[in-house]
Amino acid sequence: MEPKRLALLVLALAAGLALGWALGRRRRRRAEPPLADGDRLAWLQRLSTIGQMMSGIVHEVRTPLATVILTVEHARRVLDKNGDPREQLAAIAREADRAVEILSDILDFAKPSPLELKPQPLAPLVRAALDPIWIRFDERCVDVWLELPEDLAVPASARHLQQVVTILLMNALDALPFGGRLEIKAARSGGKASLSLSDNGVGIEPAALQGLFEPFATGRAGQGGTGLGLNVARWIMHKHGGDVAISSKGVGKGTTVVLTLPAA
Repeated sequence: MEPKRLALLVLALAAGLALGWALGRRRRRRAEPPLADGDRLAWLQRLSTIGQMMSGIVHEVRTPLATVILTVEHARRVLDKNGDPREQLAAIAREADRAVEILSDILDFAKPSPLELKPQPLAPLVRAALDPIWIRFDERCVDVWLELPEDLAVPASARHLQQVVTILLMNALDALPFGGRLEIKAARSGGKASLSLSDNGVGIEPAALQGLFEPFATGRAGQGGTGLGLNVARWIMHKHGGDVAISSKGVGKGTTVVLTLPAA
């Protein structure tokens, strides 16, 4: 069959299905009694929650996909110079895999399941989260300082803990729109390990700190923030037997996020 005829057949089939659905919906509307005010309000609230959740999913998956786009452009420039783009292609594959993992994490969040925790060195895990988005910090002229003991390990699910670090890195990036400094430090104190991310960016109003971990709460509603990221991060940290805390001295005074975990 010619491509044009096949396309017309597909369009006709789609139009027929749409018409049948619309007619069936009209019949159902005539047959079903109207919703009571209370039921209608509950239905609208459910739709609103679903919409917010979908917005959050898009927000989380957008990070690796945007990195894929940037890396494709980088690979194209490498090819134009007759270079070898295998490094960029490997990065693209990693970020595509991470997008799939994020969706798996969100499904885990919706239907909690135990995580498999194994001793993991913390420094390579932080670098693995930072590596795909380093170019973004570079573009914004953000100085990133690392103090990560190589011998510090924690019991963790590597991909889940890396997702937490990625969420915090992206939040720090949003807090530094005009450049600045981000310090990432890890330390051990007794049987606990801590990882802190401190920026000198836009900061957070004290009144907003309390509710930042609530589902869909966000300090940057006007900038596309959905608030799902921190809620997922806290869930993952609790699954690791740890926690996450955020502090800020106010607007324009930077933000510090501290992860605490049992030390391996």
